[in-house]
Amino acid sequence: MGALPKKRIAGLFVTAVLAAGVYFFTASGPAKEKSPPPPAEPRPVKYVTITRNDSGGERIFPGKIIASQKVNLSFRVSGQVIELPSVKGVFAEKGTLLARLDPRDFRVQLANAQSDLGNAKAQLAAMKAGARKEEVAMLSAKAESARAQMTEAMTTMERVGKLYKAGGFSKAEYDKAQTSYQVARSAYQSATQELAKARSGARPEDISAMEFTIQGIEGRVTTAENALRDTELRAPFSGVIIDRYVDNNQSVQKDQSIVSLQDLQSLEVSISVPERLVAMTGKTDFGRISARFSAIPEKLFPLVYKEASASADPQTQTYPVTFSLEKPEEITVLPGMTVDVIVSGHSHSTDLPLEVPSEAVFAKEGAEHYVWKIVGSDSLTVSAVPVTVAGFRENMAEIRGNIEPGDRIVTAGASFLLEGDPVILYTGPRP
Repeated sequence: MGALPKKRIAGLFVTAVLAAGVYFFTASGPAKEKSPPPPAEPRPVKYVTITRNDSGGERIFPGKIIASQKVNLSFRVSGQVIELPSVKGVFAEKGTLLARLDPRDFRVQLANAQSDLGNAKAQLAAMKAGARKEEVAMLSAKAESARAQMTEAMTTMERVGKLYKAGGFSKAEYDKAQTSYQVARSAYQSATQELAKARSGARPEDISAMEFTIQGIEGRVTTAENALRDTELRAPFSGVIIDRYVDNNQSVQKDQSIVSLQDLQSLEVSISVPERLVAMTGKTDFGRISARFSAIPEKLFPLVYKEASASADPQTQTYPVTFSLEKPEEITVLPGMTVDVIVSGHSHSTDLPLEVPSEAVFAKEGAEHYVWKIVGSDSLTVSAVPVTVAGFRENMAEIRGNIEPGDRIVTAGASFLLEGDPVILYTGPRP
């Protein structure tokens, strides 16, 4: 192509200069005022109006049925089981035989002790009564015979002694006469002592010693009777046999668990109460208390306060509280079942935390928690209020902060709101 004409080049240059001037003039001119952004549309929010649960309302605690009496029964003696009628799950009346040991050895021990006691009592009776008349007469005749023999022996000894001195008897014959006299004399003395004892009776100290001996034997008899009685294991109260730990014909030791028995006539309900309620509520401030079973939720069963533990669970920091429950006739209730414990009408307390849905609580920075409080009357906005979370109960959070009953709290969409955002109350779809 040939070179452009000079006039055309000059025209393009002038056009470019004029365009640049218009641009700079326009850019350096006075700035136009920006129009304010349109107001934000109010966001519909779900909300809840705070009420105080304990202001004449109800509190529901999860509870558990427990038996008022539960015991593992055992023998107080060792032996071999020869009878075991206990069956798990069967109701046993008070006094029902649950197990029996072989009683043979225990019967022999009791018989021996009773025999010793009978002999000792007979001896004591004889000592107190003294000898009979015929016994006294017999002993008297025995003493008289011994006296005659002694007199005869003494006469013989004197005669032999005279003849011995005259040389008529030897020394051996004289010694023999003396010995016969001494024997006859001893026999006479013994016979007279027996006669005197028979006439006067036993000495007081001998009677006292025999009485103490009898007391010791009576203790042996009582011990043997108890041991024989302990070979039978009977139900101390009416209840259900929960478990059996031994088999028939098995040798067992004393205090070894045989069966487990629970009393199902008197039941109890245990709940766990937060420490703040324990601190603010006395045992008489629970108000009306009732139990509700899921099988028949329309019926409530009254409960009676029984006791509260003085030590808290180290993990949950709750205190066990126990209530008494009369056995319902409408439903079968067994230990281990769950139940709702409804506490209504208990004492007012403004220091207790308020309950809001858990999703209403959110965190802005770190571990701090907030709720969106709806403020205003005509034009509603939200304001973040710091709160302290005291705990959770099911799907509810228990909080403290600058809120009070009657305040409206946002329950959904908290993470999409900013401070001062306008809101409208969501009332649900129209019918």
